[in-house]
Amino acid sequence: MPGKEQTRFTLWKNRHAAVWQFIMYAMVGCLVSAIELSTFAIFNFWVFTRYSDRTFSWWLINYTVADGGLTAFLSYAVSFAVAQTLSFIVQRKATFKANNNAAKSASMFVVMILLLYCFQLYLPTIIREPIVSALGETLGDIAAKIVVMFCTMLIQFPLSKFVIMRRT
Repeated sequence: MPGKEQTRFTLWKNRHAAVWQFIMYAMVGCLVSAIELSTFAIFNFWVFTRYSDRTFSWWLINYTVADGGLTAFLSYAVSFAVAQTLSFIVQRKATFKANNNAAKSASMFVVMILLLYCFQLYLPTIIREPIVSALGETLGDIAAKIVVMFCTMLIQFPLSKFVIMRRT
């Protein structure tokens, strides 16, 4: 009875639209997170490794050698940019089915992402060293990245849903 199950699911989805939207956001987020983690790993463990002995400091962002140096900064920065670009495209249409002005939506998303970018680049300078001390460098780097991604999601979902990617 595939038709009957499909109808039940459609009814449930319609009755629980906000829950379904969060589930969709989470599923797309998992896909984007996998891409972000993969991108991070490629850059952190292969592409930018030659910069790990160089510190990077700009404004509040200070990546010492213990924090992964310029390697970590570049890896966090590039992986976040790739993920957020993909996230905007997919979440806007697939999850939120936004029909508001795309240019305004993109502009607000860019502002939010720039603020989250700073947050994502700053947070590892606080949390990476203790996590790496407890878990070792490779597992610690991945764990720190996951913590940073989770914190970002807690901020990004409500802003995307209620402000940036609204249905009018």
